[in-house]
Amino acid sequence: GLDQLTRGKHTAGLQALLNSCGLRGKKIGSYEVGFMLAPRLNAAGRMATPNLAAQLLLTVDESQAHDARQLAERLDTENTRRREEQADVFEQARLVIASDPNIGAHNMLVVWGKGWHRGVIGIVASKLADQFRRPTLVLSVDGDVAHGSGRSIPGFDLLKTLEQCHGLFERFGGHRQAAGVTIDAARLPDLRRHLTDIANQQLRPDDLIPRLEIDAVLPLSSINKTLIDELETLEPFGQGNRRPVFQAKPVEAVEGPYKMKGQHLRMTLRQGRGLFRAVAWRAAEYQEFYRLHRSALSIAFSLSENTYRGVTSIELNVTDVK
Repeated sequence: GLDQLTRGKHTAGLQALLNSCGLRGKKIGSYEVGFMLAPRLNAAGRMATPNLAAQLLLTVDESQAHDARQLAERLDTENTRRREEQADVFEQARLVIASDPNIGAHNMLVVWGKGWHRGVIGIVASKLADQFRRPTLVLSVDGDVAHGSGRSIPGFDLLKTLEQCHGLFERFGGHRQAAGVTIDAARLPDLRRHLTDIANQQLRPDDLIPRLEIDAVLPLSSINKTLIDELETLEPFGQGNRRPVFQAKPVEAVEGPYKMKGQHLRMTLRQGRGLFRAVAWRAAEYQEFYRLHRSALSIAFSLSENTYRGVTSIELNVTDVK
C-alpha cells in the first residue's frame, strides 16, 4: 500500500490530497500517512462532517480535478482549524491542572471546560497523558451534558476503571488505553473523586515516571544507507510496532541548535566520522541545555530520510537528551 501511494497512478481526489500535503513525487511511508495524510482526512469528521473526506476519496475522474482541489483545500483548512482548537484546549486544560492541586496532585487527571471542542478532546487527553505521565480524561461541557475522551498509560486499564463507576454515566465505552464517556455535567465532581481514588490506590509513584526504551547503542559513524534500507523492512511503524530508538554518546552539537517554528530545534551533530543533521521535535525549551552541554551530549534518536529540493539525506530525530 505504501509503495502504491508512492508510485501512483492516483485518482483525482487522492492526488489532490497528496498535492495539498506537499507529497507529490515524494516517497510515502508510515510517517507521511500518520502525520500528514490521515490528520487531514480525520479533520473533516472532527471539525465539520466526514462527508468531506468521503467526497474527496470518491472523486476519481481526472475531469473532476478542480472539484478535488477544492475539497483538498477545504480539508487543509479544517486541519489548520483543528490544530488551533487543539492548542487552545490543551493550554486551557494544562493551566487548570498546573494551578489546581485538587486536580494535578492525583494519579489520574480529570479536567473539563465549557465549550471545549469535542473534536479535539481525545487528542488533548493523549497529549496531557504524555506530558504528565498520568491517565487523563478530558470532558467538554455542553449545557447539562458533558462528553469526555480518555487516554491511559501502560499498566492502567482505563475501561476497567470506568466500569467501576458505570452508575455515573449515561454511556461509556472503549478499551484499556482509550475510552469515551457521556455524563450529566452535575455529576462531574463525583466522577473525578471516584476515578482519582481508584488511580491513587492502583498506581505507585514509580508507575508515573516516564521511560524511554532504547533498542540499541548506535555510533553515528555506523549510520549509512544500508542501515536505513534494513530498517525500512520493519515498516510500517505505528501503534504496536514503534520505530526503533537508538542511543549515541558522547555527541557534539557542531551547529545550532536553532529554533524552528518556535517549537522545534534543528542542529548538526557529530560523533567521530559521523556528521548528521538532527531535529528535536517540540524541544524548543531545551535550547539552552543543548548549548551548555554541546560537547558531551547523550542522545536518544530514531532515523529517517529527508528529501529537500531533490536531495535525499539521512536525518536524526532526537527523542530525548541528557
